[in-house]
Amino acid sequence: MILYIFNILFYLMAFISFLIYILKAKNTIKYSLIFIMLGNLFYLIKLILNVRSGVAFSNIDAIVAFSGNIIMLFYGILLTKFRNLENIGFIISFIGALFSMANLRNVFLHQQPSLLNPIFLIHIISAGLSYSFIMLGGIFSLLKLISEKQIKQKKFSKTYVPIYTLIFIEKLSINMSFIFLTITILFGVMWSFYYDKSLYLDPKIMVISFLWFYYAILVHTYIFKSSKPTTISVLSALGSTITVISVIFIKHSIITG
Repeated sequence: MILYIFNILFYLMAFISFLIYILKAKNTIKYSLIFIMLGNLFYLIKLILNVRSGVAFSNIDAIVAFSGNIIMLFYGILLTKFRNLENIGFIISFIGALFSMANLRNVFLHQQPSLLNPIFLIHIISAGLSYSFIMLGGIFSLLKLISEKQIKQKKFSKTYVPIYTLIFIEKLSINMSFIFLTITILFGVMWSFYYDKSLYLDPKIMVISFLWFYYAILVHTYIFKSSKPTTISVLSALGSTITVISVIFIKHSIITG
């Protein structure tokens, strides 16, 4: 188990290292590559031990974890040849960590879940915070779009808020949404391991994963200014709409079904 934990931790450290690179523009790529190599090394050691004991690919979880580590291996190799790939490193490394977490399923399975379990509490709290920031971002994005229209028409209402204030809150909300969605997925996946059902088809996890990708792209777009500010605001408002629909209509099948 300890080898799997180190495997996951190093991929998460690579994820953080890539985030520091794109947020602070610091050259942390060499550290990211080291973390990827160490993550692959610990997985390789455990894989060799499993092959020798004849339990290398005994279930779908092992295959998912293997796929995640192969993705990380090839990405690390490609990164040494094509340095323009570092901008998506935070997405790839998180996928690698998430897939590798499948190896922990047998550790949690058949243990009695509790609503007071710290994993469950962190998952619920971070989900609530991520939804709150998504809603906040959507509201202020709509206000920003309205304010931009008023500025173009040179019409200002009594409730006019300075555009720079709206931009700041919109950006903060998008970034915080991404951070808390990341925490929500990590602890949500660990919580799902308590249930003897497939988490890969759980609709709630699939929607949250979609939202994570959605906001990862939105954060990337915001940082590198690859889209117009108006487009980002529209996407932020759309993300809020999708979130409201998912919260109301989509439930965890591993718990309810």
